Amino acid sequence: MNKPKGLLGSIVSMTTVFVVFSFAFVFALGANAASTVGTNMSTTGTFLVNPAANSATSVRFQNAAGTNYFFGDSTNSRIGVGGAPQTVFEVQGTASASYLMTANTLQVNGVSSAAYSRFGTATTTGGFLVNANDVLISGNLEVDASVQFDKNLEVGSTASAAYFLTSNSIQVAGGASVAYSRFGTGTTGNTGDFDAANDLLITGSLEVDGKASVAGNIQASGRFILDTASSHSFVGDLILTSQLTVGATTASASGGTGYTAAFVGPGTGTASFYFGGGDSATTGTCFQLKSSTGAWIYMRFYQGVTTPTLSTVRCH
Repeated sequence: MNKPKGLLGSIVSMTTVFVVFSFAFVFALGANAASTVGTNMSTTGTFLVNPAANSATSVRFQNAAGTNYFFGDSTNSRIGVGGAPQTVFEVQGTASASYLMTANTLQVNGVSSAAYSRFGTATTTGGFLVNANDVLISGNLEVDASVQFDKNLEVGSTASAAYFLTSNSIQVAGGASVAYSRFGTGTTGNTGDFDAANDLLITGSLEVDGKASVAGNIQASGRFILDTASSHSFVGDLILTSQLTVGATTASASGGTGYTAAFVGPGTGTASFYFGGGDSATTGTCFQLKSSTGAWIYMRFYQGVTTPTLSTVRCH
């Protein structure tokens, strides 16, 4: 068809453009229509996306290859970057921020929430992690610099340190604290002597394979036993305020071991030795000695005599 020329042609052309534009505009705003913007789009007002029906993919941003990288889920009110969101706001992949601030707990490596912050999905067994500023680390923790704890530190497994320094008492195998250091949960019966962090109570056995040096007193509520070492000696004074048993607590069997005790009194004065006891059944004190030839002789004291009796009758 031939186009009109002159002024009439111009009017016809403008009318055609207007009709096409009006058709496109109406088509874009149609209730069920879809439209494509081929060039940039900008607005100085409000940009509103209001889907006709909720969907997990109401809003999607794609790259040139058609891959989705931004999701708007109007069904669950969620936003996702890098993948479909499982939480209110989710970034799948690496994300960075100048500052990370949260008014609630921090959950790392898991999307389920807990009352406390945590790295991992494990749950606490201690019962004292209850707030957002409490942290549970279910994996390993490495600290290459110093760490300061203003309150308690609890380790549920093996711990090691190049040096262990504490300005207070040390409590081993027990969670309750006392004024003195201790191994075990027992308490001292000598509260007057055990009242500082440098006092130590051991409620179990103690083995020392090397030397032990004691500058003060040794107090034992049980036996003090010297076992199989080749030499047992005391350098200095040995003061006993109770009974001393040398050897077994009962009479030695035939061929038993002999025991030697040397008692030295002070430089001046009289050395007093007391054998037997207040019990009337403790009678017949006997001394087992060796003669100058190495033979065993036995010395006894009988009632009414002033000199001891030597014989070959054994003490046991």
